[in-house]
Parts: sequence; structure tokens; C-alpha cells
Amino acid sequence: MKNLLLLFIGLSMFGCKSYVQVFETKANNVETVDDTYVYENDSLKITYNLWKEKGLMQFEIYNKLNVPLYIDWRKSSYIDNTVKLNYWEDVEHTNALYLGYYYKSALLGRRSAGVSNSTKTKDERITFIPPKAKYARSQFYIIPRSFTVLDKNGPSTEVALREGSSKTAKVFYKEYSKESTPRVFRNFLTFSLTEDFTNEFYIDNEFYISKILEMDRDNFYGKRARYSRPEEGAEFLPYKDNRYFYINVGDRKGEKKIRKVDFND
Repeated sequence: MKNLLLLFIGLSMFGCKSYVQVFETKANNVETVDDTYVYENDSLKITYNLWKEKGLMQFEIYNKLNVPLYIDWRKSSYIDNTVKLNYWEDVEHTNALYLGYYYKSALLGRRSAGVSNSTKTKDERITFIPPKAKYARSQFYIIPRSFTVLDKNGPSTEVALREGSSKTAKVFYKEYSKESTPRVFRNFLTFSLTEDFTNEFYIDNEFYISKILEMDRDNFYGKRARYSRPEEGAEFLPYKDNRYFYINVGDRKGEKKIRKVDFND
């Protein structure tokens, strides 16, 4: 398992800086395997990947059985704290405006939280997963609209600037327990081995934000631009950890320290 290493570079700079916050999460009823959350029972295996700007409930379901597995999306939900968000709605739509929680992708390009200009297609309510096959889904952002402002008078720690260095820098952070966290998010799924769902069973995986770290945007993406669009580059950084996610929080005046987070071993 990788260790989270915090590397801060103190530089005297003036003016505005753009910052990135990195969010650490923990799970209550899900195992961690190679920096990835995994839930597994005798019938299925669910693998999670949260690493994306604003976080994204990305998950892959593998049917371990020799018979088909069915998911009823009408009876499944993403839950943000106590707010229930539906995976499926009984509507037809297309050419929609994408807002808020919803994630636009090639797979779910018709999903909308806004208005629809016409009615042409409808998402499937029941998904069929063949034996020994996988199904992937990504629909809801973990932090769709806001971020947390860290208190620079709050907790901090001194860490080495780099491996083997005797110089240190101050790291600012904020930690949360399950009771104090700003966000608990759950993935509630309803399964059956029959298409009529006469015998249902449920999976309820729960996660929460356990720590927030803040660093300069340039240091988060690296001094040398390896990609034309840094937001895309962040998806492929070698220190990516699937249990973390990040958010760009914009400019703040008066800061004079560049803070960096690195997830390398």
C-alpha cells in the first residue's frame, strides 16, 4: 500500500495563487486493496475509483457467478449525507443541460439534472450482467458545488521537503472523524438473481471524507506541463490513489508559500 507523503516547498511569492485541495476518504464496510476500495461477497465484487476533480462515484461490478446477475436502478441510490439521489428516473430526455451532481460521460451522456429539449430515449431500469462479466458506472460527483476553506491557524506538521532531505516545511491540514466529517456518501444497490426480483439482496457501501490537504495548483500538476490541459493530466499522474480526489478552489490573495502533496512511495 502506498504511503501518503506531503512535500511542501516554501517560496517567497506575491500576488494571487490558484490552489488545489486533495481529499482523503475512508470506508466503513469496504476493504482497501492496492489503494482501491473493494467490496466482495460470494456473488459479486465491486471496485471503486474516486480519483477525479470534485470526486466521482465510479464503480465496477463483477459477476462472480455462473448465472446472470440483475441490478434494479429504480431501487438503487447514491446518498449524499442524507440526500437520496436517484440512479434512474422514469423519463425520456436528450440534449440536456448538465448541472450539479450529475457527471457527463460517453456512457451516461443523456443523464441530466437540468432541462431537456426533446424526448427520444430512456435509460434502462434493469441492468443484466452475464456470468463472469463486468459492468461499470459513473454518475454522481462527491463534491458538486463547494469546498472547505482551511484555517491556516489550525493544525500543522513539519515534514521533509524531499526524501533524505534535512530541510522541512510546515504542512496545514484538517482531519475529520465519521461524526465530524462534512460529507458521508453511500452507494446503495439492489441486486437479484432473477429478472422479476422475487428474491432481492442489497449492498450499502459507505464512505466519508477523513482529511483535507491544500497545495498550490502548479505544484499539484507539476512544474513541467506534460499535458496541454492540466485537468486531463491529473487523471494520469503516477501518484494517483483511487481513494482520494481533488478540487480546484481558485485564487487567494496574500499567500506566500507554495504547498505540494505527493502520493509517491
